[in-house]
Amino acid sequence: MKKIKIAIASFALVGLVSSCQYQVLQVTNNPIGTKTGSATAKPFQKDVNFTYKKAAENGDIRKIGSTTFTYKNYGIFFTIKTEVTGE
Repeated sequence: MKKIKIAIASFALVGLVSSCQYQVLQVTNNPIGTKTGSATAKPFQKDVNFTYKKAAENGDIRKIGSTTFTYKNYGIFFTIKTEVTGE
């Protein structure tokens, strides 16, 4: 019974410290477009590059229309994702 209580408390703690942020930005007056590119930073990644430039290169985008940042936190682990749309 004690192990079950500890397991439930552990899952509750993980649920309380995890979070997610989502932000959409209209960065230019360019049209939104149909192409989408993304760049992601993950835990323990050696060369972290989640910039506008890298996301645009990954989607072959020349004119950025909008950007979405997503930040997910799982206690001590996190991911940051930048998505751009444009032409």
